[in-house]
Amino acid sequence: MLYVAGNLATALGEVFGDFPAAAVCPRYRVALLRPTAPVPVLDLRGQGAAMRIGALPSLATGDYPRPRTQQWARTIYEDQPVARRRIHGVYYDAAHSNGPALALWNTEDRIEVPADSRGAVQDFALAEPRMWPRVVDAAVSLGMRADLVARCPTCS
Repeated sequence: MLYVAGNLATALGEVFGDFPAAAVCPRYRVALLRPTAPVPVLDLRGQGAAMRIGALPSLATGDYPRPRTQQWARTIYEDQPVARRRIHGVYYDAAHSNGPALALWNTEDRIEVPADSRGAVQDFALAEPRMWPRVVDAAVSLGMRADLVARCPTCS
């Protein structure tokens, strides 16, 4: 599963939105992504989109527990309810920032991390000096703070 956000604030909100602070581990990264092939998705933001798959419109914007929304994503992946074409994810409004977000699956051969004009791959540690001020600004825009932690539970 690959989670994609339209901007840094949306990404921080999706990861840390249930907490008063974004506890950013030095190993956390952000990257620009570019599709290399079509990536059809089910757009849950439009009128009637949820109803077409037997859900309520609040699926895209409601305050549901993460396990429940993950189960919906699994069901959409397994059932492929959009008969016209095989989809590779869902497009939704993020719960905490209302920004654009995608949950994608099986896109390893359809997505790449591009390089800039000098060949530098566009993949950055959130803690690096040129990124950290952007992280702090994005967190503040969501009414939270950003804290750089030495180690996180995932690293331990």
